[in-house]
Order: sequence, then C-alpha cells, then structure tokens
Amino acid sequence: MPKKENSEKTAKPKEEEEVVEKINPRWELINELYDAVDTSIVEMGNKNEMNFVEISMALHMINKKVEYEQFRAMWDFNMEGHEQTEKRPADNMYR
Repeated sequence: MPKKENSEKTAKPKEEEEVVEKINPRWELINELYDAVDTSIVEMGNKNEMNFVEISMALHMINKKVEYEQFRAMWDFNMEGHEQTEKRPADNMYR
C-alpha cells in the first residue's frame, strides 16, 4: 500500500516554531560563562597549587548546587496553584 503524505503533518505550525526558538540555548552566554569559570579555575589552581582532585570536588559542589536549583524550580512549578491547606479526612466517610 503506498504511503500518503499529508502536508499538514509535515509543515510546522507557526506556534511550534516560536517555541523551538525559545528552547535553543544562548551559546554566546554559555561560552562566556565557561570562559570565566575556566579562567578562575586556572588562576585559583596556580595561585593555591590545587590538584585535580580539589578542583574536581569544587566543580562537583557547583554541579550539585545547580541540580538543587533545578529541583527547586520544578518543585515550585509543580506546586503552583496548590493550596497549602491541611488535608483532613471527611466526616462520616465510612458510615
């Protein structure tokens, strides 16, 4: 059976294209941050004679902080709109 092509399925709606543009990372800012972190690591490593284990531990701590902030943002997003009231069982629920 030959396949039928549907032009509606292959064409992206304008709204979807706008969403995709918002998701793309801003590489110029990412590279700028990377360069700043790299420069700081090299300066601190040379100044304080840090070894790779100490540098790795510091980077691990930063990574954990980022993970926590991601978790916190998702928690806040998911809890948005939920009332912070105390849940009580209904009266006479099993009568």
